[in-house]
Amino acid sequence: MRKVLWMLALLALGTGALAQRAVSFRLSLPPAGLGLGLEAPLERNLAFRGFVDLFPGGPSFLAAGEVLFKPDLGQWDRDLRGIRPYFGGGLAGYFAGPGEVGIHLSLGVEFLLDARTGIFLDGEYFYAFGGGRFPRTVIGANLR
Repeated sequence: MRKVLWMLALLALGTGALAQRAVSFRLSLPPAGLGLGLEAPLERNLAFRGFVDLFPGGPSFLAAGEVLFKPDLGQWDRDLRGIRPYFGGGLAGYFAGPGEVGIHLSLGVEFLLDARTGIFLDGEYFYAFGGGRFPRTVIGANLR
């Protein structure tokens, strides 16, 4: 049964990635974690990002969905084309034993290497409604 669930999750991620335009591979510190995400453009400067990060030291994971304001600086200066600073937030759940739900905030920058590949550096903060806090740094790649 567990293998079937993994296969369904991979199938959903694969088909969702084609429909959503970008797949993210994420590495977070501290705590050390690996993750996958999907990103979809909503409007010219808005994007939706959903991701799941697994923390093997726990074991635990963080799942979040957020809306990002993500303009391309090339709109104003052609020399800055491909640099996309962003900020935004949404809801997240941190699941380690008893789960916590809260607000997730992101602030970062993405550098487009070409039309289909970008690398990003992100500062993220999870604030649980129950009072827990969870700051971290994420580095990753987006494949379109």
